[in-house]
Amino acid sequence: MLSRKRRIEFEVSPASFAVLGMGAIAGMRSMAAPALLSRAIRRGDIGGPGIAPFAPLASDRVSAVLRFLMIGEMIADKAPFAPDRTFFPALVWRIVSGGLVGAAVFASEGRSRNSGAVLGALASLAASYAGERARKTNDAQSSALANPILGAIEDKIVLTLGPRLLRKRG
Repeated sequence: MLSRKRRIEFEVSPASFAVLGMGAIAGMRSMAAPALLSRAIRRGDIGGPGIAPFAPLASDRVSAVLRFLMIGEMIADKAPFAPDRTFFPALVWRIVSGGLVGAAVFASEGRSRNSGAVLGALASLAASYAGERARKTNDAQSSALANPILGAIEDKIVLTLGPRLLRKRG
């Protein structure tokens, strides 16, 4: 008996770019990706029969908690005691966050959740290390004020780009 290997396939589509972008957002702000996903599901921008496993994200209570955690993370990120985004527990959550959003976006398009999860997780991993590198390089070259400024720029990117990436297409 031959066993069939499952393949993960990637096709370049608007959903692929949305997953890459949302994975990068998860790498910058781990709680922003699920909070923005929750909002998109509630608004009907992300939907379809494949989204059923992610429906609990649209509840009022879950959505409010995710927004609260996102805002808290944005505030804490600028504090000098905030751990590096590549600190193992933080990095794992960023990868999970990117994978979750990737799976949901692909599922809403009728595509493989596994493929979306892998793409989102990889984008999150890459963005986590790139963002960490940018912050460390900047810290070595400038004042203590620059880190919060870079954090605020990241927040602006997250809050501007995230909703656009998850907006209903077509």
